[in-house]
Amino acid sequence: MNRTTKIILTVVVAGCLVALVAFTLTNNKKEVEAKVYHPDVNTAVLVQVDTVEAGAFEQNTSFTGSFSPNREVTIGSETSGKVIKVNVQEGDFVRSGSIIAQLDNGLLQAQLHSAQASYDKAAGTLARYEQAPSGVTSLQMDNAKTDIITTNAQIEELRKQISQYTILAPFSGIVTSRNFDLGAIVSPGAQMATLTDISALKLEINVPEKNISQFHNGQVINVTSDVYPGTSFTGKVDMVAAKADAAHNFTVKILVANGKSALKSGMYGSVSLDHNVSASALTIPRSALIGSSIKPQVYVLENGVAKLTDIELGSGNETRIEVIQGLKPGELVVSGGLVNLTNGSKVTIGK
Repeated sequence: MNRTTKIILTVVVAGCLVALVAFTLTNNKKEVEAKVYHPDVNTAVLVQVDTVEAGAFEQNTSFTGSFSPNREVTIGSETSGKVIKVNVQEGDFVRSGSIIAQLDNGLLQAQLHSAQASYDKAAGTLARYEQAPSGVTSLQMDNAKTDIITTNAQIEELRKQISQYTILAPFSGIVTSRNFDLGAIVSPGAQMATLTDISALKLEINVPEKNISQFHNGQVINVTSDVYPGTSFTGKVDMVAAKADAAHNFTVKILVANGKSALKSGMYGSVSLDHNVSASALTIPRSALIGSSIKPQVYVLENGVAKLTDIELGSGNETRIEVIQGLKPGELVVSGGLVNLTNGSKVTIGK
């Protein structure tokens, strides 16, 4: 078999393989299309409808966020030392100024006693010089006064250093973590404990720009939590962000009194605002909405046919939503049976 014959056979075999693959793909495509559901536009779809209403509309806007402590601090050591006393356990409530831990300050105490003795000696010397009728030079008087100033400065410095060996609570709160034990050697900056103040909590929520005008600093507002259904907590708006994020939401922080510590940091909380949007607002049920929040749509019933219609939304509550543009009072919108519905489908109204 010559080379030309081999080439011809190769081309023929390749062509047969390509034809076989194409035939197989075509058959598969037909089988898939046969299995896909294609609604019959001539068959009426059973739907439920709702009338577009014009009337007074009460908006209920809810915002959810999480509680964080009003104050929380990691308590560290300002100096190096050995822990000789542990005064707290995790979960303890401590008052402002309470001792968290005591470090060994024995060496500094000894130095303080020595400095105090030097001060007493310098003070006695100066007193004798001042009482002497003669024989005391100006240089001696100056040296005595200098000794008093120097030793007094040493005393103040030592007292400051000694105070750093006593770790105190900067405010009242709960010890939520403790990272040291008796006998531990701590260094400057070591994180020894975390103190959390939940006598008040901050609820942080994100508010869209269309609703941000409803919040202002100092505003008293009710806050709820799913953990305590039916219970309302009093909050006060503590901060309204001056700048929105990339999604055009503004951060609002609400300070909530938590006297009995019923609320815990990390819990979810909600704020609801109720007000009348308009005395003649057009509203539809939320179940009628399809599409996205950017391009909301509804099916409007016209002569027994469902027509897909673009609308513009306003405010809403749990069940209904305001329509600013795209609908007229009295029109029928499809609110149920949307699964098998397409633009132009014939419909039958059910109960």
